[in-house]
Amino acid sequence: MTPMRPWLLRLPSWWRKIFFWQAPRGSQEFKPETHHDHALVVSVTEPKRLPRWRQVRSIPRVLTPLEQRVFWGSLAIFGITVLVGTMDLIRPHLMRVATVGGTLTEAVVGAPKLINPLYAPLNDVDRDLTALIFSGLFQVNDRLESEPDLAESYHWSADGKTLDIVLRKDARFHDGEPVTADDVVFTYQAVRDPSWRSPLVNTYRHLTIERVDDFSVRFHLDQPNPQVLMDLTLGILPVHIWGDVAGQNAPLAEANFKPIGSGPYRADSFKRDSKGVLLTYSVINVPNYYGTRPSIANRVFHFYPDRVQAQAALQGNQVDALAFVPWNDADGLARGNLQSVTMELPQETIAFFNVKDPTLKDTRLRQALALAINRKELQELIGPHATMVDSPFPFLATSTATEGNLETARSLLASLGWTLKPGTTVRTLAPVGRSSSKASSTELLISIDVPQQTDLISVAELLKRRWSLLGAKVHVHVSDAENLLQRAVTKRDYQVLIWNVLLPPTQDLSAFWSSDQVSNQGLNLSNLADHDVDAALATLKITTSTESLERTRVRVAKAILDKTPALFLLRPAYAYLIPKTVRGVTDARISKPSDRLLRSGSWYLKNGWRWK
Repeated sequence: MTPMRPWLLRLPSWWRKIFFWQAPRGSQEFKPETHHDHALVVSVTEPKRLPRWRQVRSIPRVLTPLEQRVFWGSLAIFGITVLVGTMDLIRPHLMRVATVGGTLTEAVVGAPKLINPLYAPLNDVDRDLTALIFSGLFQVNDRLESEPDLAESYHWSADGKTLDIVLRKDARFHDGEPVTADDVVFTYQAVRDPSWRSPLVNTYRHLTIERVDDFSVRFHLDQPNPQVLMDLTLGILPVHIWGDVAGQNAPLAEANFKPIGSGPYRADSFKRDSKGVLLTYSVINVPNYYGTRPSIANRVFHFYPDRVQAQAALQGNQVDALAFVPWNDADGLARGNLQSVTMELPQETIAFFNVKDPTLKDTRLRQALALAINRKELQELIGPHATMVDSPFPFLATSTATEGNLETARSLLASLGWTLKPGTTVRTLAPVGRSSSKASSTELLISIDVPQQTDLISVAELLKRRWSLLGAKVHVHVSDAENLLQRAVTKRDYQVLIWNVLLPPTQDLSAFWSSDQVSNQGLNLSNLADHDVDAALATLKITTSTESLERTRVRVAKAILDKTPALFLLRPAYAYLIPKTVRGVTDARISKPSDRLLRSGSWYLKNGWRWK
């Protein structure tokens, strides 16, 4: 036997037993063999010696129970140490990334009717679904700026009236057909065709389009308008599906409910009840989508007739998410497994003065009413999630806002002849220059019309309280929103109208402040027809850079504020309640409600490890 080296003698005895003890030899094996000469020969075979690593099986025969526990414990510690060390070495080279998978169910108010970009503005649910199923030449980012989507590149002519666009060649519709110039030309010709009866026909009346080649198109404008890129976010229809459909029959086509688009999700399935009422509609993400594939594999929308039922479904765990919840309601709906995302829109709560009303036609009286508003009190009313504004542009702050001051407002009213007689609480008109004996008995009466919305009714009550402190008798009339707006644009018989105004992605104010929108059921709810405002709005449409756009917006805002045709009060914010299991969530500024779904493209439910 080979003697052990000195350093081995210092090892614990149980180590020496394991690695230097030899298993007993087995008995010799005698194997008889017969040779060709019929002689009998017996061979002796020595038993094979076990390899040392297999001798571990003999531990129970060699070691005592205590030595066995020490051995196995040491071996476990050694293994854990190796494992931890290995993880420390590879951890810096690994990263956690989102992976595709999971389903997110969302409650929405309403139901789809025509899932078609040309008709989507008529229905919020149609907007939501077309935002996922269709894609356009451009899209609006979180800075409310346009950026290429189906467009690979674009180029403006020197005079700003011609726009050349080259399409990306890897975009395909959900049925596998490529997106080509023919599809783009067909879509923009259809939206301008009166027979299709699209509500967007007037938006694109200033555009004409021509095909340059298979993947290039050219737009012609009546006049330069860099902001037209915002209008080119219209979803593209496949000509091989819609080309044979007559315009007058388009709203009846089956493709409106089983749409084929080129967006990040494709239509998957839907469910109806026994009465034919649509209950759910699901979409699934597209593996070969040309852009960044969404990480949430399935989006399912549950439809409810009103917000009360949608909120009840969220509380009852029937759905995972609900968008555009007023913050006053969000706190009551929040539960342990939900998180809140803030969604900001280019939207304002505005109190419009009817400048053609006999009482409100005087700009100085409107200024007095504006001076009575205490903005601190308004902020306390609306809470921390809404933002005070002082401009017709929701995201533009001005230095011309009037600070509230009751005493100044009262003095201004008095100078206009609105006096408060002793023992009375309501001012009467006593025009300057007339004797008090001949003073008019006209009282300062103001009526406020407001839609049936809790937040707007609260604003109306605040205005009533503040104007009552001036000596006005104020009445608040609450009406159904649709009926109120219809009456407002046709009869224009209100004094003050409170409304939430959502601007288009371009933040174009023409629809609300241009003189040509005063009549013909336009949305100029103040009835303001002013040359300076019209000139400023015209300049806004021909700006060619971001810097000039900002300067022109300031000019437009000042022209409007100088006339005090309205009170610009606040920019509301809404909560998007979603599960905490959804990651990658951030607050967002969006151009329209359906954009929330595109912003959620970076959200994910599942994740995994990836080597850096």
